[in-house]
Amino acid sequence: MSPLVPRTAIAAAGAVVGAALAAALLERGWLVGPNNLLYLSVLGLLTGYLVGAHPAATIATAVERLMRRVAQVPPEAVLAAGTGATVALLITVLLNNVLAPVPGFTWYWSLLIAGVLVAAASWFFVVNRHLFAVGRPGAAAVAAEAPPTALPKVLDTSAIIDGRLVEVADAHFLEGPLLVPQFVLAELQRIADAEDPLKRRRGRRGLEVLDRLVAHATIEAEVIHDDVGEGPVDDRLVKLCVQRGAALVTTDFNLHRVAGLQGVRVLNLHQLANAVKAAFLPGERLSLTIVREGREAGQGLAYLEDGTMVVVEDAAPLVGRSIDVTVTSSLQTQMGRMIFGRPSADAGAATDPG
Repeated sequence: MSPLVPRTAIAAAGAVVGAALAAALLERGWLVGPNNLLYLSVLGLLTGYLVGAHPAATIATAVERLMRRVAQVPPEAVLAAGTGATVALLITVLLNNVLAPVPGFTWYWSLLIAGVLVAAASWFFVVNRHLFAVGRPGAAAVAAEAPPTALPKVLDTSAIIDGRLVEVADAHFLEGPLLVPQFVLAELQRIADAEDPLKRRRGRRGLEVLDRLVAHATIEAEVIHDDVGEGPVDDRLVKLCVQRGAALVTTDFNLHRVAGLQGVRVLNLHQLANAVKAAFLPGERLSLTIVREGREAGQGLAYLEDGTMVVVEDAAPLVGRSIDVTVTSSLQTQMGRMIFGRPSADAGAATDPG
């Protein structure tokens, strides 16, 4: 729900209050002239519009949450509640005919009986709504076993530019509608129009990824225009996820932490990539090419096919050669996994890849 609707209602209420105040002052003679009625009405309208920004946003958020909860109510529960209310009202009509001659029986008692019966009957039918599955064998069991609806996922600029979203979705690791806020699209366009060639390439790659997502046959992606106010893009992303009850897809570690602290579910592509990397136990052997020297004296660096860094002790003289490496340990960091090893006993038989 757009905050403009409750804000307009608040402004209209302010205009009514201004008009009522002007009418009262004119009647008492404290104001003279019919123009004051118009002036105070306009003043009330403007005052209501100005002060109604925050209440309107709160109301819009509350209505949005209510609509989401209503949308999650099973259809059979609504049918059961309606049936219970109908039965209760029929019983109330019959009781009214029976109790009408009783002295002291007034409309108050009739409404009280109706309210009690409607509440009790609706509760009974909702609790026992499985009765409405008669004629549909297994319907209740199918409904109970149905998987929950996947959360919508809001895409961050960093996740779009990263370029792996389409492949992750193709592998069925990303379900539910993918939402691209309009301000994220605007930020991508600014990056694509930047003077810096590297930024320009990154922005254009992000726009190409969005084109692939929108055109994908099995991915539901859309651009949304929710009003979450002004401010930094990261703050608006978190606010949007809170309002919609959506998850956030990002590669930004700091945004991941901030969103998580505010109760937002975060899907970090870097975490996914690290989680699916192969784990190597101490003693396992790898065939690697030493590409350069490490920071410490005597160390050589190699990389697995997935980009994992391998630090090899006493391998600095073997740069450019393929050797067998025995894994000694591994270390998981915020930036990914690092593997440590040393040349195998038969590393002297290493060959030059050229």
